[in-house]
Amino acid sequence: MHIARILEASVERYPSHTALVFGERRWTYTEWYGRVRRFAQALSDMGVRSGDRVAFYVSTSENSVTTYFACQILGAVAVPLNYRLSPGEAAYVIQDSGARVVVYGRHLTENAIKIQEQVRSVHDFISCSYEKAAIPDGHSQFDELAEETEDRDILRPIPAGTDTSALVYTSGTTGRPKGVVHTHANDIAIAMNCVMEYGLNHRDNALHIAPLYHVGGMQAYFLPHLMVGGTNVVMGRYNALETLQTIFSEKITTLFAVPTQIQEMLLRPEFPRIDTSSLRLITTGGAAIASAVMERVINEFCPNIFNGYGMTEASLALVLHPEDALSKLGSCGKPTLISECRIIDRSPDATSRDVLGCGEVGQLIVRGPQAMTCYWNNPVETAKKLKAGWVYSGDLFSQDEEGFYYFHGRADDMIVSGGENIYPREVEELLYTHPGVQEAAVVGLPDEKWGQIVVAYVVASDNALTAEDLDSFCKSSDNLAPYKRPKTYTFMNELPTNPSGKVLKRELLAAHKKTLPGQS
Repeated sequence: MHIARILEASVERYPSHTALVFGERRWTYTEWYGRVRRFAQALSDMGVRSGDRVAFYVSTSENSVTTYFACQILGAVAVPLNYRLSPGEAAYVIQDSGARVVVYGRHLTENAIKIQEQVRSVHDFISCSYEKAAIPDGHSQFDELAEETEDRDILRPIPAGTDTSALVYTSGTTGRPKGVVHTHANDIAIAMNCVMEYGLNHRDNALHIAPLYHVGGMQAYFLPHLMVGGTNVVMGRYNALETLQTIFSEKITTLFAVPTQIQEMLLRPEFPRIDTSSLRLITTGGAAIASAVMERVINEFCPNIFNGYGMTEASLALVLHPEDALSKLGSCGKPTLISECRIIDRSPDATSRDVLGCGEVGQLIVRGPQAMTCYWNNPVETAKKLKAGWVYSGDLFSQDEEGFYYFHGRADDMIVSGGENIYPREVEELLYTHPGVQEAAVVGLPDEKWGQIVVAYVVASDNALTAEDLDSFCKSSDNLAPYKRPKTYTFMNELPTNPSGKVLKRELLAAHKKTLPGQS
């Protein structure tokens, strides 16, 4: 089995069913398959062959998925880029991957020109602009290639499961982005895992507000719905009100949204007046959800909500099912059907045999068919991340007596204050229970006396909320030791996050450093 065959099978089974919706454009499976084949032919005419890398630097759009599947037909390797990357950052990924073709969004023309000046290995640039006059000399137009290229049914290689399907670059929260090698077998396993865990079927209409350059958007959400012959509705950009309106107009049945987006939709004044009853499930992850918000989601938005945990290196390793959403609030659930998970000692030389007991906090390791093959051209980092078939997540977890897993944060985020270990997640979880807190992030800042002190960054849902209120709230809690209480509270309009909804704590730390004397 290879990824192109998944598309072909859905075309054979559901030729007249709507496959893809983007803006005002709609394609049946037969129509879209023809478009993908024509674009694959155009790439082939440019010299793209099996194993060649094709980068797409495009916002969430039809162009993303058409490029991805054209690559799969050719046996080429898709390299999705975060469209928010600066020209220099994008150039690094393109150079590192060795991409020979770059597809870029119509609003990224200036960036593409700068990239062309920096990266000489790229042979062809393809613009997604609808206006031919706006396309730089020597660049091709996406729509023209996808619609006017003759599909000559060239002989295309049939990829093996072990062949590379995509290089998905990490968000770079701990340094330079690393290219995670995904094979056809990896990505099919991810898709089948999601189909089984979520119970997806041909009648599902999926709404895409998550980035398609991310595993959570493409491999773990678009591909599973395509696998069952469902409809994928792609929004060009996320907007809370437009998302609600699209759920109604397209009779959306499944939605993947990070907690911040879910809260934004619930808080829209129009929310009670928009019919979202078509929704049968929401999947989420990446951050905590307050109990009050979860109750509102279940009672007012959608009765079935799944909370998943995964990473670019091993997608959807844990999932909390709807029946446990409230009773196990804060948990990431249990290992998915294809995943094996263990919590091991945090020491650098710990192995998969050093398994911790119930309630102990340690590093999560994951094994399964969705696990990465390696980091692209990076054997040193591969050896750190992948050991004897296990992916070492770098994330801290514990397990309760019923086998549910709980996330405690990144190992690098742990705070040591006065010799005591403090896990930011447990402080954040308490803050989330305050009705005036919309979002919270806890970090450790340097302190001469204690080594580090606990500091909380808060987005308030109640403008009257004060630091004194939160300190009193923490003092009155039976679930937080005094030494774990934040020493200061900083209120913000929003927390810095990556596309998967994870708070970028390094940016909070960097902002703090800039306020110190002598810093700039």
